[in-house]
Amino acid sequence: MFQDNLTPNSTLEELLTMLSDAHEYAELPVRHNEDQINSELAPRLPLAVNPHSYDSAHTKAHLLFQAHFSQSTLPSTDYLTDTKSVLDQAIRILQAMLDATADQGNLIPALHVINLVQMVVQGRWAHESSLLILPHIHSYNLHCIRYVGDKTGKKRTAIESLPELMAYAEDRFELLLEMLEGEIERKEISQVYTVLQQLPVIDVKMTVRGWWEGETGQVEKMVPMSHKGGSRPDKDWIPVHADQEYVLNVELRRANKVKKHDSKAYTSRFPKPKDEGWFLVIGEVDKKELIALKRVGYVRNRTNVQLALYTPEIPGRVIYTLYLMSDAYLGLDQQYDICLDVVPASIEAQVNTELKEELEGLDF
Repeated sequence: MFQDNLTPNSTLEELLTMLSDAHEYAELPVRHNEDQINSELAPRLPLAVNPHSYDSAHTKAHLLFQAHFSQSTLPSTDYLTDTKSVLDQAIRILQAMLDATADQGNLIPALHVINLVQMVVQGRWAHESSLLILPHIHSYNLHCIRYVGDKTGKKRTAIESLPELMAYAEDRFELLLEMLEGEIERKEISQVYTVLQQLPVIDVKMTVRGWWEGETGQVEKMVPMSHKGGSRPDKDWIPVHADQEYVLNVELRRANKVKKHDSKAYTSRFPKPKDEGWFLVIGEVDKKELIALKRVGYVRNRTNVQLALYTPEIPGRVIYTLYLMSDAYLGLDQQYDICLDVVPASIEAQVNTELKEELEGLDF
């Protein structure tokens, strides 16, 4: 079903419908009079459903997902039980959907599927402020999250994202207290602070490894990552041979300390404990093409991940983008450009690459 319905431009809303239409939800109970309850619930939710299908298990699943993301009050305890059942299967189904869209090489729906995973785990819409995943923080008290910009205390600037607040409040409880005191209870502010200290801060480094013409062995070249926008200077472009395989090595380092053996994510609205994890996605934005995808487990200290890259057949400059996306949190995703200057193919470099692959396959 996913293979038939996924397109290169599938929207998040379309993917949510596909998720709800999965065969696993065909047996979701629609009890006596629940079609009427569904018809009353639907207008309170942001996405429209077919008004002639309120007795459908798939439509009910769609409404339960929306209610979960919107943090809406459910009409009965049966609906709470049904929501737990729907969420319990969702991650596995979304992983299958991600595999299907990756198999097709489509970048945009792959990123949307990962956003859906984050939404399911956190019980929030992806377009909302990422600050709303924190305990006791609601849209009506977001205005309190400010920081003092000078010594006079007069200049106050909005903090608009979770990473900004994490950086501002790192090991400084009194600053968070200054923001939120009077808005929520002190013990609730302590809970916000505890979650902020627990959230992962991941530093990324990248190198490209492979064969280059005239080199006696494999060479590893650093990927420049300091550029923040605008045209790229010539020094940022890494020369690579056309139509050849290279290996992108991604080093993930957790910058903030964590308690031993504490790999669980903060998931107050997900029905069971979940380990932190990550998706690494490489895509070519201009062509909307997914180049590589890899799942990474919990990063405690330092993790190295390798992804194979095949360069284009035609020489010229191309930009690949690396996306580091959480499988548990909204708002912590990172992206970096990999600027490749594709030069003519080298028979020498290709032979060395193929020879190395053959030698690695032999059992001496």
